[in-house]
Amino acid sequence: MTIHTQRPDAAQASPPPETRPADPSRPTRAPRSDGFWPWLFVLPLLIGVGTFFIWPIIQTFYYSFTSWGVFGGASFTGLANYTRLLADPQLYQSLGNTIVYTVIVLLGIPIAVWLASLLNTPGLRFAQFYRVLFFLPYVAMPAAIALVWRIMFNGDFGIVNSFLGLFGIDGPYWISTPGFALVAVSLVGLWSSLGFSMIILGAGLKDIPPELYEAAELDGASRWRQFRSVTVPLLSPSIFFVLIVTTISSFQLFDLLYAILGPLNPVVPETMSLVFYFYNSGFVDGDKGFAAAIAMVIFLLIGIITVVQFRVQKKWVQS
Repeated sequence: MTIHTQRPDAAQASPPPETRPADPSRPTRAPRSDGFWPWLFVLPLLIGVGTFFIWPIIQTFYYSFTSWGVFGGASFTGLANYTRLLADPQLYQSLGNTIVYTVIVLLGIPIAVWLASLLNTPGLRFAQFYRVLFFLPYVAMPAAIALVWRIMFNGDFGIVNSFLGLFGIDGPYWISTPGFALVAVSLVGLWSSLGFSMIILGAGLKDIPPELYEAAELDGASRWRQFRSVTVPLLSPSIFFVLIVTTISSFQLFDLLYAILGPLNPVVPETMSLVFYFYNSGFVDGDKGFAAAIAMVIFLLIGIITVVQFRVQKKWVQS
């Protein structure tokens, strides 16, 4: 019988190479640089962003300090455009109209949360078909939407006043009456934005584990309690994203307002938005420097509101 014995130095075998301590006398290899290749692939995007976004902002900022003649030619005027703008009552009228429109459109977010929850009900038939129906207004052309709603809001034969007449209510001339015109445009904006909000919120609902609802139901939570304590907190990142996008797009209101009211409508001065005010100053009156100052004010307002929303979201958005 042969007995195999272990060599004394076998127990002190050297550690594997990856666990050996680094030799200080051995030169270390510097990290490899990728060179210019990453920049080469990103260069087309940088050129596009610089040409169509950054440079127009810089150019508009410069133009806001200038005055333009009828046949062109800019002369530097300093803060004259901003002084005139801050003293113009139309600025505050347009800003108020834009805020009212934004608030009304933002009321569609709770409606979108509720509709998305309904469409996410297990076993609901034709759920995809309903989503397509709600999303169609968002992808439709604003001019086509405006044409349909102008007929519906017609004060003489529109379907809106016909519906109100069933309850004995004499509807106004919606798009030609101050106050009602802005409400009518805001309702159209709310309706057309529901589809986008529902798609985003519906995707967020699919990421909520169903086990949480089962646990809440075992604890005796009602449907409303589950919606308030489970759905809304876990859906808050999607709600915040929709809030940011809807606010920015609402402050850029122009095409829908222009298409529904028209440029010759007598309620335009009382109903115009900030971008409509910019359009009238730059393209109707031909005052390009003053219009550039309005554009910079719009840019500044959107930036401030977005920063405030990002600051506040830390208190209610669940990460």
